[in-house]
Amino acid sequence: MATMISLPIVSSCSVETCGFNHDGCHAGAINVSGDHAHCSTFVDTDHKSGKAGPAGVGACTRTDCKFNDEMSCTAEAIEVGASFDTADCLTFEAR
Repeated sequence: MATMISLPIVSSCSVETCGFNHDGCHAGAINVSGDHAHCSTFVDTDHKSGKAGPAGVGACTRTDCKFNDEMSCTAEAIEVGASFDTADCLTFEAR
């Protein structure tokens, strides 16, 4: 039996080189980590794959983000794109 978990969605991703990004992020869920809110699920490939529907935010280790509650994202949705690195959470806001 599948369990339904409510996760914030990845509302947009402008990282065209990611294998999960084809008309939006299609990873099952992404993780955000590192010293600049990096999308650690980013895969640099021309091969496009993933599930149907938008990805969720599975975990976030940026505990200094105002949307982080015990390593879970509380934002309604996030945007991913180039910032400090190729694929970063652009919704990150310092506490």
